Amino acid sequence: MSADANLSANAFDEVQFNDFYERALPVVYGYLLRLCGGDREQAWDLTQDSWVTVVDRLAQGQTDKATVGFLLSVGRSRYLDLWRRQRRLQRKLRLVWADARAAESAELSAVEVLDHLSGCSDKHRVVLMLAYVDGIPVAQIAEMLGSSISSTYSLLARARNELRNHLTGDPR
Repeated sequence: MSADANLSANAFDEVQFNDFYERALPVVYGYLLRLCGGDREQAWDLTQDSWVTVVDRLAQGQTDKATVGFLLSVGRSRYLDLWRRQRRLQRKLRLVWADARAAESAELSAVEVLDHLSGCSDKHRVVLMLAYVDGIPVAQIAEMLGSSISSTYSLLARARNELRNHLTGDPR
């Protein structure tokens, strides 16, 4: 039986699974390792996610999903989902500090913005995360915080100002 061959639709025992796992794991992990640019942790996490999906499908009786091709497809999809989330987060974080940094040519990474965000007060950090990372409308944030919409806009402006001060090194 080749590594990509479908397993019997009627029977999928432990021996078959172990054999399939031993043959398919290095192929899937190697592919994802290359896709992740050599990031071993990320590749291993994606490999595990792929296997969890296959095991779930097997539990549902879908033994036709136990193929290397399916594992690679799931892994690639998980990688693309992660990549999109990271890009979306970077875009949203840029909105937080874009006004203060518009005149400067140097760009901060998402990690640097998050580091500075951790220096903000709890309430400011929460409102910035809710508005710019989670994309929640100000009216809904106001409801969540139990305050008026206008005071939430003011809180958001103060939070942006505090973050801007952290980013520029201004101790105000």
